[in-house]
Amino acid sequence: MEILTLKTFKTVVDEGGIKGAADKLHTVQSNITNRIKKLENELDTRLFTLAGRKLQLTPSGQQLCQYADEILQLEYQAKSAILRDQGSYELRIGMPETFAAVHMPLALKQLKQDHSNIQAKIFTDTSDRLVQAVLNNKVDCAAIGNAPQHDKLVVIPIVKEELVKVTPKESDHDPVLMVRDEGCGYRNHALLWQQLAGQGSDELMIMSSADGVLGCISAGLGYTIIGKNMVVGSRYEKSLTMTPVTHGPKHVQLSIVYRKGSPLETGTLTLANIFTRQSMTSRRSTLNKHVKSTMD
Repeated sequence: MEILTLKTFKTVVDEGGIKGAADKLHTVQSNITNRIKKLENELDTRLFTLAGRKLQLTPSGQQLCQYADEILQLEYQAKSAILRDQGSYELRIGMPETFAAVHMPLALKQLKQDHSNIQAKIFTDTSDRLVQAVLNNKVDCAAIGNAPQHDKLVVIPIVKEELVKVTPKESDHDPVLMVRDEGCGYRNHALLWQQLAGQGSDELMIMSSADGVLGCISAGLGYTIIGKNMVVGSRYEKSLTMTPVTHGPKHVQLSIVYRKGSPLETGTLTLANIFTRQSMTSRRSTLNKHVKSTMD
């Protein structure tokens, strides 16, 4: 079995079909089909069956999928270890879009200045999907909120962010809770707050971006529960009011997660340390401003 063929097989599984795999691997569908047929002929078994319009793994396909995951993991580790030992390598970092906009820029700048041998490559998605991306080696590490406990993951806390209720500053707002798509950590906190605060009858409106959520709130269309840092510095900050949440968790823990045994663990720890130092500096700055305002 060739590595390319196994990668193709695993991509068909992950993307849910031939078309998705072709798009992901930047090739035509006939190439994907031919590679799967070649693999089935080599193993003398069917790997997929057609259920309606969807491909489903056969028992043999399920067995191969487990081995393919292990083989591709070893192939990735070998390649990454060699590149790391040569002194320069790529670190694939996953994060939600909001994290990329608020927390990541300064960290990436510091990483580039102090560790030019590490080339950061950024991927954005929801927290839930990023956990799977780490487990499936699609990214080397991910910065997410409320990281789950998993026997294959290492979790490093980096930032503790205050949760706030956001409403329009100078107008009433509709009884509409505005949230991001499923998989967003802030969405989970917002829905929990809604339940605990007795606001379950409020309408739920889903937006594709945090910027869209804040913009609609500034126009009086609703409210949300979100991290304070998502609002501070945004273009809508002056037209919004933030109040500490009174129900449920008061903070969300942001962490770096990576797969145990990762050959790029050193690079991931370097990134985590940068975030930790920046978080400490930010807290000292906030404390100094508070002390100064109190003395004044």
